[in-house]
Formats: sequence, C-alpha cells, structure tokens
Amino acid sequence: MSFAFTFRRIMRAAGLAAVLLAGSAMGSGIPAGATGRTELIVLGSGGGPQIRKDRSEPSVLLIVNGTSYLIDCGSGTLRRMVEAGIDSTHVKTIFITHHHADHVVGLADIMADSIFSSSSALPGLPLNIYGPPRTAQLVDAAVNYIMVPYTVFARGKLVKDESIQHRFMARDIDRPGLVYEDQNIKVIAAENSHFQMMPDAARRAEKSYAYRIETPQGVILFTGDTGPSEAVSKLADGADLLVSEVINDKPMVERMERLAAIGNWSPERKAMVIAHMQRQHLVPSAVAQLASQARVKAVLLYHIVPGTDHDEIEVAAGLATIKASFSGEVIPSRDLNHFCLVRANANGKVLSECP
Repeated sequence: MSFAFTFRRIMRAAGLAAVLLAGSAMGSGIPAGATGRTELIVLGSGGGPQIRKDRSEPSVLLIVNGTSYLIDCGSGTLRRMVEAGIDSTHVKTIFITHHHADHVVGLADIMADSIFSSSSALPGLPLNIYGPPRTAQLVDAAVNYIMVPYTVFARGKLVKDESIQHRFMARDIDRPGLVYEDQNIKVIAAENSHFQMMPDAARRAEKSYAYRIETPQGVILFTGDTGPSEAVSKLADGADLLVSEVINDKPMVERMERLAAIGNWSPERKAMVIAHMQRQHLVPSAVAQLASQARVKAVLLYHIVPGTDHDEIEVAAGLATIKASFSGEVIPSRDLNHFCLVRANANGKVLSECP
C-alpha cells in the first residue's frame, strides 16, 4: 500500500531513524509491558461530549514487546495512565483517528507531562503524533499553550529557557495506506465514514481514519468513530480483534431531544445532530455486521455512548444485540481494563486478563 506524510518540520535522517527504530528501550521502567506479548489498557471507554466520572473519553494504550503506543487521547487519558501505573514519558508514538474533541483534548496533557514530569524521560526522542491533516496545527497550538506556563518556570530559573518545539514531531496522514512501521508493529490506515455527511469541500479537508495494527501476537483493528463503511470492513478482514465504537441510538436520540429543547436548537440543527449520531456511528447491529463480514475473532467495545455512569442496562442490551448475530467473543470495556492479546487460548478466546 502507498503511504505519504505531510511534514511541518524536517527531522534529521539520523533522528528519524532513531524514532522509527526505537524499540524495547522505550518500555524500560513501565510496570506493564513485558517483552514477547501484546497488551491493551483501556484508558477511556466512553464517548463524548459528556464528561463522566467512571468513563474517560476514548483512549487505548497498546503495549507491544514493552513499547507503548497510544491510540487517541480524550479527556482523562493522563489521569487513567497514572492510575494504571504507566509513566507517560515512555509513550513516544500517538495515533489520532480524527479531530473531534473527545479524541484529542487530552493531547496537551500528555505533551505537558512529557515536559514537566519529574520522572526520567528519554532524551533525544521526540513525542511523535500521527493523525489526519491538521494534526501538525493541533500540536503547534498545544505547544503554544504549554509555552505560557513553561515560560513562567523559565523566568524563575526553574527550567532551561529554550523552545520546546523540538520535543514534538507531528505527522499529517494525508492518504490511506501504510503509515507507520517499526520492529513491533505495522499500522495501516483507511478513511472511514465518520465525516460522510460533511459538504464536499469539508470532506476533502477533514479526514477520519480507522487503523489496522499488526503485532507479533495478532492483528487489531481500531474503528475510530465511523458509520458502516466498506473501507473499514476491508481493513478489518481477518483481524483477531476488533476494537469498535458503539452507540446505543435510542437513549442517545432521547438525550439529543432534551439538549435541543434546552438549547433552543433549530429543527435543522437537531435533525443534523441526530442523523450524525445514527449514520456516522456504529449501533450494536452495525457492530455485529462489521464483525461478521470482516471475520474477526473477537470484539472489544469502547467509545460507549451515551455511556452514563450507571449504564449497565443499556450496555447489556447492546451486548445482547451484537451476540445475537455474531458468534465470537464480545467484551464491553471499562476504564483500566488490561488485556493480553493471544492467538487463541485454551478456551478459544483472543483476549485474556494480563497478570
């Protein structure tokens, strides 16, 4: 497959090689992350925009052979990392699926922690952030934000008075295909259908991606936010694990109706928001259809919407709908779930709790 990146800043060849080839050394000091295995820690199992106590916004930490990769970083990501015993300064590669707020607002937290954390960071290795077009713009804005408190420290002689720009490398993914590869993983992107209702000009400018990540222990497909999508189905084909968003549309539509009444939305706006929720996300039956068509072995649900703090009944209903037409393993995630990916254990399961 083809690949292309738009670089806002040019990195020296030696530095680029160091980033792409940096392997298990990144994992040193991380409690989770033994070599020879693939782990997933769900840092955020809920979707936005509502902030909840028990579900942070979407984020999954993937640890392969001790090396950490972050997929999305919604609100609460850094706090959940701390609770999981993960040193955020060891995360050197982040993949953003799209630029809706619930997938990116925690990025500045991660970036700031890599600057201000007192724990031992890895010198000379920037934090690499991959994402759709305008990811570089997002990172630049976060750097400017962080520079305000950093400058206060510098003026007090508490940190070195220097630019922090070199600590971050943003890479805009401008087309589908192979977007990353190192000794642990291969990442392939496909444009999904999350922005299909945008006007043509906006759709050309804004991209939303699903990622297929190939690891030694198996293949994982992260849907990102998407409606039913042939491109995602093809990308997911034969994957061991489908990490899928899910939206229970009936309670979500009821919630949108209430918000529309409170906010005095126009009929046009209310109709557009509801259509977005129903057509540009995956309801339980659509998750089951995708999983079956792609012949995946197991499904891990996250980005659970509306996902209130007491959502057991609606989660159970969605789970029952999926299991009615998909015979594989289906797990509704909670924040801080920690799984190991296996080809198939004695029970035929793809995921097991990590010791």
